[in-house]
Amino acid sequence: MDIRTAGIDDLDAVSDIASIVDPPHDGGDFDRAYYRHLMQHGRVVVAEASEIVVGYAAVIDVDGSQHLSDLFLHQDVRGHDVGRQLLDAVWKDGTAPRQTFASLHPAALPLYVRSGMTPRWPLLYLHGASERLPASSLVVEPCDASVAAGHEAEWLGWDRRIEYGYWSRRPEAQIFGVREGTTTIAVGCAVNSRGVHSLARLAYGDASDACDVVAAAARWCGEDVMVAVPGENPTVPTLIESGWRYIEHDLYCAGEPDLIDPQRLLPHPGFM
Repeated sequence: MDIRTAGIDDLDAVSDIASIVDPPHDGGDFDRAYYRHLMQHGRVVVAEASEIVVGYAAVIDVDGSQHLSDLFLHQDVRGHDVGRQLLDAVWKDGTAPRQTFASLHPAALPLYVRSGMTPRWPLLYLHGASERLPASSLVVEPCDASVAAGHEAEWLGWDRRIEYGYWSRRPEAQIFGVREGTTTIAVGCAVNSRGVHSLARLAYGDASDACDVVAAAARWCGEDVMVAVPGENPTVPTLIESGWRYIEHDLYCAGEPDLIDPQRLLPHPGFM
């Protein structure tokens, strides 16, 4: 087994593995641009057997930490220590804190725990009708990607301009801001793929605004909406009580407890 850094020539192979192992679960389109972005702005390594790519792992930097975006293997090489080899190879800095969203595959969590990442909370994937959420007087409107990134930097202390650039270029996606009067109190990204609406990202400065912000953003996003919500986020009871359906969950795992604030962020699982 050969483990090496991926190049743009590996985009087809990486995309093929991802489309087989992790196809879109919401009926949306497969986002090939996501994997190109990881190669251009992160670090991707591949496992190769007989010159055929059989697995890959990808990491991006998030505010001094390393976020494992993906680790996928072809089923024929599972159980042969390839996942550990990929994980050992993909970390760019042995001292930087590590984090990821672990799937419920039985091999995922033990691998990540051995790599120094402790399970912290679930990331819940919920789907429901926006009209069933409490009414909100907040104003939602399109927002420039760089402006949105600036707000998030002010609230959460990190620079996500590159990621907002990616989100703004996604097909049928739109960056938005949420205003209370003249003050922007939240920013995010809404995506519509084949009629499936999703809040792909939402960040806000004050956790006490969470339920109002999510209600306003979901209504602006569409009638039926998908969202990924940290289990510790204050919106979870409101969403469940409004009849939103639980679909599945991942586990947020991290080497340190406070790398992100789940009270003020609905993350993008791949980019945080």
